[in-house]
Amino acid sequence: MKGGRPLKRLRILIALSVSVLLLRSSFAWQVGEPAVHLLTFSADGTRVAVGYRSGVTLYDTATGGTVIRFPPTEHDVTAFALAPDNRLLATGDGSGTIRLSDTRTGEQSAVLRNPNATPIVALAFSPTGHMLASGGFRETYLWDLTQPLTALPRVLRGHRDMVTTLAFSPDSQTLASAGFHGTILVWDVETARLRHNLSTDTDSVLSLTFSPDNQALVSGGYWNPEVESTLQVWDAVTGDLLTRFANHTAPVFALAFVGTHDLTLASAGWGPAIRTWDLRTGELESIFETGSESVATFTHLPDATLASATFEGSVHLHRSQTATPQNLWDVNADGAVNLLDLIFVASRFGTQSPDFNADGIVNVLDLVLVANQIGK
Repeated sequence: MKGGRPLKRLRILIALSVSVLLLRSSFAWQVGEPAVHLLTFSADGTRVAVGYRSGVTLYDTATGGTVIRFPPTEHDVTAFALAPDNRLLATGDGSGTIRLSDTRTGEQSAVLRNPNATPIVALAFSPTGHMLASGGFRETYLWDLTQPLTALPRVLRGHRDMVTTLAFSPDSQTLASAGFHGTILVWDVETARLRHNLSTDTDSVLSLTFSPDNQALVSGGYWNPEVESTLQVWDAVTGDLLTRFANHTAPVFALAFVGTHDLTLASAGWGPAIRTWDLRTGELESIFETGSESVATFTHLPDATLASATFEGSVHLHRSQTATPQNLWDVNADGAVNLLDLIFVASRFGTQSPDFNADGIVNVLDLVLVANQIGK
């Protein structure tokens, strides 16, 4: 029984350290200029691109520091997207021109021109980085970035109005495009053929996202007093409507799947909050407040932090409550409780050996010595 108290004290202290990690306060910073009109995060969440009337600036999400400022263009930027590796920024303008720029040097690497010269409203890179989709009036274009950029894009026709948003599936094989009057078209990327034509309940679709397993497509729309919900879930394979999220009637500007599984969906839009939902039941799981500003976009970082940006230019980092709880004994957070956890603790006491009492065996007696050391 003598070793019980130190062990208990060790467990309590480890538990406290984990709790502090999971409940750390949110961090926020403000972009350096007013008149923000476009915001987007990189795929890994480490960068946020902010569009102003004067051009585009790339910031470090964690610190708020400026990574690079891109020189202004002749026409206002109307859409932009960051490549998955963060090395390329695509910007579109009202003249139908798309510019590709190096995010390390700011230099323009290529210019793509919309064949019908209509304004670029939406841009999206495929997760592989090989394709760029652009949306304008009635048409969506697929640019193959592995081919000479002088080649004409493939044209996807089917919308009868403005293409408002675009989303690739995680496997890059499917593209979803949404129209201003609530229509979603689902395309096969390889063949450029239409798979599904989906009619939503909302006046306009503002956001789209695929589930990590490529099986579900979620759409977020604008508010309409006659709709049951602005959030709808579709079977990406069959095109069937799977469910509507009850009592969700606010406009949805951004969607993303969060956590370590495919069943938690986050939504944000009109109102100062990000909501997370259980995809199976449609039940609300949690709410992350973002002050008094409506959320324009957000992303989920690998460490379970939610990063959000508001229309007023504030960037907030919130610790996600949807993160899988860490086993209190899994000190190094690798998903397993084993010798590596003891080695991790040992390293904090200036030694790489978990055999603290030097008896040639790593066992509970070594843990007792750790507990006694912590108790000093």
